[in-house]
Formats: sequence, structure tokens, C-alpha cells
Amino acid sequence: MRASQITARLFTATALSYAIASFANAQTEDTNANLLEEVIVTAQKRAENLTDVPISIASVSEDTMKKTGIRDVREMAEFVPNLGISSGLDQNTNIRIRGVGSNSRNIGFDTRVGVYVDGVYLGQSPAQNMDILDLSRIEVLRGPQGTLFGKNTVAGAINLITNQADETLYGNMGVEVGNYNSHKVSGTINLPISDTVFTRFSISDQSRDGYIKNLYTGDDVQESDGTSFRGQVRYVPNDKLEFAVSVDGLKSDRRGYNGEPTTNTFGSTNTDPNAPQELDINVNRQTGEEREIKGISGIVDYEFENSFALKSITAYRETEVGRANHDSDYSPNDWLYVNYAEKYEQLSQEFQLLSPSDGRLSYVAGLYLYQQKASNDWVATLGQDVGSLFSVLAPPLAGAAPLFVGESAGTRGDLKTESIALYINGTYDITDRLTLGFGARYTEETKKVDWALYGSNVEVIPNTLSVPVTSIFSVATGPLSDDGLTNVYPVEDKNKYNNFSPTINLSYAINDATTAYARYSSAFKSGGFNLDFINEEDLASGIDFDTETVDAFEIGIKGTTENRRFQYAISAFAMSFDDYQINQFVDLGNGTSAITIKNAATVDSRGLEFEFTALPTDNLTITGSMAYLDSTFESFENGGTALNPNGVGADVSGNSLPGAPEYSGALGLQYNLPLSRVDGDFVARLDYTYQGETYTSVDNIKTVSTGSSTGEYGYVDSIGLVNGRIGIETATWSLFAWARNLTDKEYNTHTGRDFFGTNRKYPGQPRTYGLEISYSY
Repeated sequence: MRASQITARLFTATALSYAIASFANAQTEDTNANLLEEVIVTAQKRAENLTDVPISIASVSEDTMKKTGIRDVREMAEFVPNLGISSGLDQNTNIRIRGVGSNSRNIGFDTRVGVYVDGVYLGQSPAQNMDILDLSRIEVLRGPQGTLFGKNTVAGAINLITNQADETLYGNMGVEVGNYNSHKVSGTINLPISDTVFTRFSISDQSRDGYIKNLYTGDDVQESDGTSFRGQVRYVPNDKLEFAVSVDGLKSDRRGYNGEPTTNTFGSTNTDPNAPQELDINVNRQTGEEREIKGISGIVDYEFENSFALKSITAYRETEVGRANHDSDYSPNDWLYVNYAEKYEQLSQEFQLLSPSDGRLSYVAGLYLYQQKASNDWVATLGQDVGSLFSVLAPPLAGAAPLFVGESAGTRGDLKTESIALYINGTYDITDRLTLGFGARYTEETKKVDWALYGSNVEVIPNTLSVPVTSIFSVATGPLSDDGLTNVYPVEDKNKYNNFSPTINLSYAINDATTAYARYSSAFKSGGFNLDFINEEDLASGIDFDTETVDAFEIGIKGTTENRRFQYAISAFAMSFDDYQINQFVDLGNGTSAITIKNAATVDSRGLEFEFTALPTDNLTITGSMAYLDSTFESFENGGTALNPNGVGADVSGNSLPGAPEYSGALGLQYNLPLSRVDGDFVARLDYTYQGETYTSVDNIKTVSTGSSTGEYGYVDSIGLVNGRIGIETATWSLFAWARNLTDKEYNTHTGRDFFGTNRKYPGQPRTYGLEISYSY
């Protein structure tokens, strides 16, 4: 997209905002009206008015989360422009901001969006989709955040800010029931122990039956089942010193799935012959997903006599995720199933020195230390019906198939990461209205891997012919172990990375409530190792990949009208990625795939974002957002797969990034009618969210030929959903009826292709509805 086009679209969005603002200002001001309040954020490590922060930020308040019925981080993405979060398995959560993201199914591959709870990094993909539990707000920072948040924030960062324990005695209980046998019970209590010691505890337990039917087992899959808790003890002995210790956890155990097949196992038909109807699968092994997350953090705040402040954040987090019986053949045949187990342990320490904020110069300087140990144990096992599988993949072995039943191949090992960073971020008031912002971060990181591919060595003809299981699936095969029963391909390696990430911006206060800004920012994504079921060629060429970097430019304007009935934010951005890391299935045909990670491309992402909140009357609130996005591979030679019309290794330069819709947006209408009899409000809310069409593979194809016919693949149509909520709310109790996907729209969130070439789709959640009641005291 040319700079002139971006400028034109920015001008259009600016004109629209001023037109709406002019209408808002024209309304008769009522001194008793409910006016928009200032939005306070901590995106730059200190509390600031959202209007004053020169970053494109979406702030989702606690009240908005309640009124929209958001239950987890994934659902929050529907309401934030240029933010997308994958559905399906929590192990593979993929968060995308401005079209750029990744999941870390592979322990050697990091995410591109950092998620934080009260300043503590949550780590890899399995830990990122947290339940919404006693949160004060969520801040979505779009664009590189390398200076303040460090590595793996090349696309942006998400801050989850919890409610803090204080001196108020407060409690809340909520109960919810709905279709698909859904239940949710939650509670929070804020209990002061003394004048200086305060505690707060929250818990939530929820369950919901699945909406996908497994015809083989009769089970409903893609269910929801989990328990979350959070607790805090806060000690404030005086106005200069504060201690806080927080713990949180999540445990879930559910029947999941990895997509609904749209072909047979090898992708040679256009329907799933075993379950041709929508929302049906037919697999002999039912996938189960378990996830357990635990964390503890300690925060110390101390303010010196000269108004400088020191903050320490110490945290330990642990994530375990297991996926059992993943049916790799997607059929009633017992051919191949995989068990996945991963564990992440991390320890972090951050020190922040905050200068006084009442001078022309203010800053925060920090030291950040981080250690992580990630381990995986994946086992792929051949099932009872392996003979019919061999008739396709390895016909000469079909007669010896019984010898292979129960034999396996797998990956197992550890990846250790150590990181140290120094940073500074600050502002200098050049004049009363013009402010210079600056920042820089230097990071050194070391990754050490001790890992192996292994597989059974099956003796087909005693003392004459043995066959490694890995060789059947084109997975790299190592030498025999001492006992002669297993082939092992060990990998030991160590890499060191360093990066300098600067940022600079200028902001100008047009008036007391309007700020314009221009910003340059940068960040990096760690290099790593491809620790997956990889083939001989990739292993021989080296499994390590290099650091990815991004440079971004952004201009914007934020403001509130004089009568405080309209707030808006508009931004235009251009991001350029070098050595972009690609993690993809490369279909090789004949029922085999290569899982590759490489620095293969440069990527450009450009676009616009516009958000507003309006109060045209005392009773009506309108919220809206819209985004335009153009994310493309500026250069990506040899990126095509076997499904590409030009074949494996085709040049896909100029293609759109997968999962990057050109347009997205949301519109919310909320009407509050005072009810004097109950001393509360009747509340009605309607939300519409929209995501434009997207490609799901680098090939940018919408269909793929399967024999003599053509089927859909690699594309997701636009999605427009309506959610509704209606009820009564008072200071102490509330009763609401709600519905998500009110029109029961059928849609897909993703399409993909698995190891044997099975095409699959991920149907979106159908209409859900229910009642909820809460009581506070």
C-alpha cells in the first residue's frame, strides 16, 4: 500500500472523527450528565492518561468485559481491531496483531505477541489464553514494544491488569447457566485484615458441552471445562512502601479436537467419507487436552524522599500442557495417534527506577533477568490398522504390518533460555505542548538445546532387514542405539543472540484533551531451534534459525471533545520485518509433510486503526472501531508448498500473510434506562463484530484440486457476528440474559492441512445463550 493511500485513508478517518465530534459538541451539555471518564493505562510502566500515551492502545475496561460477556482472552479479540486469536486447542494459541503472529507449539519457536499479568510475562502459547478473572482492564498495545517489554513483542503486547486488594470490604458472587449444558460459578472477596494489610481472592469454575459430535464415540467435543483462581496479600505500612504477593492458577481438562476433516486422510476426496455432515467428526481416538498453569509473584514499591521510586517484580511461573490421542489420520481407522506433553518453567526478576513525574524530564530505567526451561515429550504410535496405511505409504511393508503395531517415533528434550536486558524509556517536555519521547533496550540471550528424535527399529527379517519407523514418514533417522532397538538422532547446540531496540516519538498537545504523535519503534523475536518431527534434509542443513527484527513507524491523534461526550483515537502505521521466521507445514505429496522453520522472508504490514466512544444522550453509549490492514510478504522466494499452482518452492513474494484480514471492526450499542423502583438500570446491549476474509496459507489459494474435482482450502470467508445482552443492574445485584452469535451464523475460523495431507476446517461456535445473576456487598 502506497504512502499516499495511507494518508488518504487517515484523512478520511480523521474527518469522520471530527464530524462525529462536532455532532457531540453540538449537544446541549448537562452538568448532571454521565460523561466519559479519563482512561488510565500503564503501558509505559507508570499510570498515564490514555490520550497522552503515543502508542496505538485499545483499553478494555472491567465494565466492558462484563457487559460484553467476555470470558477469556481469546473472546476479547473480537472487540479489538487488528487483533486476532485462534480458536481450537489452547496448546496452539496464536495471537496476531496487525496481521503478524505465531504460536509456539514447538518449544524452540517463540510467539510474536507478549502477554503479561501485572507486568509478569506469561510465556509460551499454552499459557496465553487466560480466563477473565477479577481484571481491572486489558490493554492491547499494537506495534513493536521492544523497548519496554523486550523480546517476542514484534507485533505488540497484551497487558492483563488485575484488581488490587485494598481497604474496602467487598464481595461478589455470580452464577450462570446456558445451553450446551453450560455452568459457571465465580466469586471474589476483598478482605482487609488491618489498616495496613489487605487481601483479595477470586475463583471461577466453568464447564460447557462441546458442539462437535464424534460419531465413533458418541462424545461431544470442543467443550470448555476449567477452574481459575487468583489471590493477593498486600502490605502497605506507610505511604512510601508497599509489598504485594500474588498467586494465580488455571486447570482445565477437556475433550478437544484439531479440526473437522473436509477430505479423507490423504486429501484425495472433497468430503470426509466418514462424517460428511457439518459439525461431525468420526475418529476412533478421542483427543483430550489438559492444561495446568501456576504462578506466584512478589512486587515491592518504594518511594524515596526525593520522589524517585524503585520497583521490584519477582515471579515464577509454570505451565504444563498435554494432548493425548491426537488422531493423525482423522478417521475410524487405527493408523497413527500422537501424545503431546510440554512443560515450561520460568523465573524472572525486574528492577525499575522511576524518576519524578513533575519535571520536564521523566523516565523509567530497568534491569530484566529471565530464565526458562522448556521440555517436550511427543510420541507418535502406530495403531492396529497400520496394514492399510502401509498399503499407501509403504506397500512393500504391508505384509509385515503386524510387526509395527504399537511401535513409535518421538521427540524428547529440553531448551534452556537465559536473558538479561537493560532499558530506559522516558519523555522530555520541549515546550508546554511539545514532548519528546525516547527509549532503548539492550538484550543478550542464550539458548541451549539438548534434544533428540527417536524411533523404534523394527526387525522385519531377523538379522537381515530392519526398518526404522521414522523412515516411513520421511522423518530424520538417526543411528541405532546400543541395544539395537531404537534409532536416535541427538541434537546438542547453543546459540547466543543480542539486540538493541530503540524508540523515539514526538507528541503535541493540540489542546488539553487532544494529542497528536509520530513514533518510531523497534523490537526483535528470538532466534531458536526447529524441535519438531523434521526430515533429514532440514536436519542436515541445520535446525537453528536467526533473530527476526522489525522497524515500525506510526502517526496518530487521540482526543476527547470539550463536552466529554466523545473520545477517539486514530493511527496509521507501517511495519517492516527482516529475517521473518516462517513456521509451516510444507506438503511434499504422497502422504508426507515437512515441518520447517526458516528465516525466509521480509514482511511489510501497513494500515489504519480508528476507535471511538460516544455518548449522544445520557442513556445511550456507542462504541466503535475499524481497521484497514495490508500485510504482505515483500520477499519470500521458495515459499510455496505442493498445493501451490506453481509447486513446492514457488515464489510467493507479494502474497498476503495468513490470518491477516484486510478489514475488521466492531460496533456496540448500550442503552441504560434508570429504574427508580429498584434503584438501578435496565440495560440493553447489542454488539456487532466483523472480520474480513483471510487466506490461511502462504500460497494464497482458495481451492485445491483433489483428483478430478476441486475443494475449498486455504481461505476463510468474512465473519460478522451479533452478540446481545439484556437485563437489570443495581449497585448490589444484577440479572442478565445473553446470547453470543445471536443469528446462529455458520462460519469457519481457520482451514489447514495436517501431516498426511488431510484438509480440515475449524467451525466457529454456534449460538450460545444463557442467564446470569450476580450479587455484591
